[in-house]
Amino acid sequence: MIVDTTHLRWIFAAGALALASAAGYLAYALLAPNGPSAGSWPGLIFAFAGTGVIVFECVLSLRKKYPASPLGRVSTWLRAHIWLGLLSFVLILFHSGMQWGQGLAALLMWMFLLITLSGIFGLVLQNWLPRRMKELVTRETLYDQIPSLVRELRVESLERIEFLTADLGLDEDEAGMERAGGVKRHFEEAQRKSAQEKVDAEIRRRKATPQIEIDENSRDALASHYREEIRPFLYDKPSGFTRQLFATEVKVKAYFNHLRTVMPVAAHAVLNDMQSICEERRQLAVQMRLHVWLHGWLFLHVPLSMGFLVLTGVHAVVSLRY
Repeated sequence: MIVDTTHLRWIFAAGALALASAAGYLAYALLAPNGPSAGSWPGLIFAFAGTGVIVFECVLSLRKKYPASPLGRVSTWLRAHIWLGLLSFVLILFHSGMQWGQGLAALLMWMFLLITLSGIFGLVLQNWLPRRMKELVTRETLYDQIPSLVRELRVESLERIEFLTADLGLDEDEAGMERAGGVKRHFEEAQRKSAQEKVDAEIRRRKATPQIEIDENSRDALASHYREEIRPFLYDKPSGFTRQLFATEVKVKAYFNHLRTVMPVAAHAVLNDMQSICEERRQLAVQMRLHVWLHGWLFLHVPLSMGFLVLTGVHAVVSLRY
């Protein structure tokens, strides 16, 4: 979530509660004969307040599953989650008398610290990475569509290169693929078969002989470059070598600039298309990597939070009973 002026109300409210709690804790710590204690009435009040906020924090996952719920907007819950979550850490510190504790209490404090730090880390990423993504990925798309787009780029690259090389024996199954114009619908099976036969005939014609004539040495060299370097980069999981070869926009340009210097002018238009395809694949890889960073912290934050809530209940029962 982006931190903007809509957060000010929550920042001020959480800050005011933190200051009031700090004032109450200071008075309690100064007046308590034996110093602050987690089991004292003030300590228990801080415990109940902090635990109540923690329970609210964990309910956010449930609230997200029902976006149409009348219990306030999800964005409002997220703002409250951020700033009340920080407040809850302060309240639990006051409950413990600013002590880390031992045994289960110490484990809970370490877990709470990791939860808080991971939440802060996630908030920083959410405010920085989207802007960074716009700078690095000019062809951003829906994350779920990336695998199908990569496949389309691979098919398109094969079509382009075979204008120069003819059939490379690397046919890609295009069944079920949707191109930019969508899928043409046929009302009869015979009509569908007729259309498919025309497409197959055109593909066979295109593959039979090169559509653009270049000398045989150049054709063989280009086919080798495609098989060993370009095509492996266009798979869902490119090899480490090709990831390094096309790691940046500068490297992509340099690679195809070199090919254009050694290949006939007749091949340059196809090489330009191949450069565009590889650059789009590179940007999709960057988007995937940034997406993992943007959401990966949740794999630590959420399980820890749920485990912390359970152990907090255990801690409360044990402490009140014994």
